[in-house]
Amino acid sequence: MMICSNILFLRIIYYVKVILSILRFVIPIVLIIKLAISFYQNMLNPDDKNKILKEVFGKIIACLVIFFVPTMINLIVKLIENVMETSIDYQSCYESATLENIKYLEDLELKKAKQEEEEKNQAGLANYNDLEKKENEMIKNNTNKNDSLSSDGTTMGQKYNLTESQLQDLAKICQREQNSVRGAAAEASLMANRYELLSASSKYKNKGLHNYVLHCGWWAPANKGTYKSTNLKPEILNAVRNVLINGNRTLPLYIDEHDWRGDLKKIVTNGNAYYSRSDFNNNNNYVQNQTIIYNKMGAVYTFYQFPTEKSDPFGYTSSAKKKVDSLNS
Repeated sequence: MMICSNILFLRIIYYVKVILSILRFVIPIVLIIKLAISFYQNMLNPDDKNKILKEVFGKIIACLVIFFVPTMINLIVKLIENVMETSIDYQSCYESATLENIKYLEDLELKKAKQEEEEKNQAGLANYNDLEKKENEMIKNNTNKNDSLSSDGTTMGQKYNLTESQLQDLAKICQREQNSVRGAAAEASLMANRYELLSASSKYKNKGLHNYVLHCGWWAPANKGTYKSTNLKPEILNAVRNVLINGNRTLPLYIDEHDWRGDLKKIVTNGNAYYSRSDFNNNNNYVQNQTIIYNKMGAVYTFYQFPTEKSDPFGYTSSAKKKVDSLNS
């Protein structure tokens, strides 16, 4: 009986029924008109009486055959069912082929499709929530309770299992970005922070830190491939190793931004706005946790520190700070 619930199959039967219904009424009318013409011809030519009678008889037989086509089809269907001993009830299929039944089955399929889509969305949402929960647990476990740096200027973070080649790639990018041991350590801390702060839906979330840094588009040396030709300094490699392999970060886990000063658009400190490159280069215009930095790419964040006198300004967006703070409250 499953085939009797197939919409395409029922549509075919329905259209066959429509065609047969049309023929059932149109052909007899045509034949009746021809009979009338034959009788008229008989009146005009009495000598052709036998010929005309044969034509009339043939047309009457044709009318009867056309009229009883549905009945004949039903008989043939029942015969097929009996001879083939099939489990398919063709008679029921034939009777079910109506517009109302087809529309009903279409509505059922539509409801089923919507239900499956809803279940799929619910499953996706549950998976997303699970990933988000795991992500938050990871950040929470890796953050100090008061989220402050320890006395030696480090905070514990996640430890990454990187190959030596991967570690060197990241260290070269850090060297290109900051070109100092303390600056490179801060850059490596920022890399890990940004990766861990990714939303659960990010395509980079479960691809690893190395893949994220090289392909996310945030670090210029990775985008342009210039890091590959970098003559890596051993002391910078060791500093980055200490941050990423040993988990000793030199920045709080919510620090997620920094800018080359040439990319700054405006900084605001204690109500004073600065717009010139000379102002951006003056470290005295920055106050920790107070100065608001605006860059040319549209980012807005709060200044935290300069790892060295000549380093980029590092800071944090409100969303990153709130997320880490909420996990420690």
